[in-house]
Order: sequence, then structure tokens, then C-alpha cells
Amino acid sequence: MLSNEWFAGESESDNGRIITRGRMFAEEGNTERLFRTRVEVQWKYKGEMDGMPSPEETDIIDRIMNLLTESLERSEIAILTAIHIGAGQALYVYYTQELQAFSGRVNELLEKLPLLPIKIGAAEDPDWTEYKQMLEKFGITH
Repeated sequence: MLSNEWFAGESESDNGRIITRGRMFAEEGNTERLFRTRVEVQWKYKGEMDGMPSPEETDIIDRIMNLLTESLERSEIAILTAIHIGAGQALYVYYTQELQAFSGRVNELLEKLPLLPIKIGAAEDPDWTEYKQMLEKFGITH
């Protein structure tokens, strides 16, 4: 069973404040080490003066990304491990076991919507190094 416990933290970047919501114990959903590829879905937005999204942008981003995440996790294609929002972008971090299935599901969902300002990147991270570094950064231990 995938944990639904989250922490929130704040950090600064050259472009402003970043709010991070990270899933705690996410690696427990990867006990068989099947989710080996980290995928980042980057959503650029215009935002407010402080680099955070406007209420309207927040609503759109949340609705679409919630639909996507629910579909990916329900079908066991990917696990959402973090959301970083600020400095003009929302960054959703997933771990997937099959990049082609991930891409197919994203395309399937997004083809029904107007063109969105997103980019998707992927990197092999079988040991979840990036996830563990995020937990350390915010002093999360378990």
C-alpha cells in the first residue's frame, strides 16, 4: 500500500521561493525495485510577482495533475514522490517502471485538453537517489 503521508517544506532558489510537498515512505511502494526511472513533469506558468502561481493557474494545474497522478498510480505505472511549486514553475516528480507506458498515459490524458505549457524529462535513478536527497534536504528521516 502506497503511503499518503506528505511533508511540506520551503526553500529558496535564484528565481524565488519554492514550496515542496514530498511523499513520505514512497519507496515502500517500490519494494520490488521496479520503479527505476525518475520522470519530471515541468509546468511553466506566468504566476504572481513572488513567482507563485495565481489562484486560477493553481486550480488548473492541480485539477489536471491530480487526474494524471490518479491514473498513473491506479494503474501502477508510476508513483508521485514530490511536487515543487515556485519560481514560475510546478515540477511533479514521479518514479515509473515503464517510460513508454508513462508517456502513453500522459499523452492519452493530455490529447483531450488544449496545448499545455509542460515539458517532460526522464533519468534512470534505480536507487531513488534524488528522492533520498530531497528527504535529507528537509531533515526527513525514517
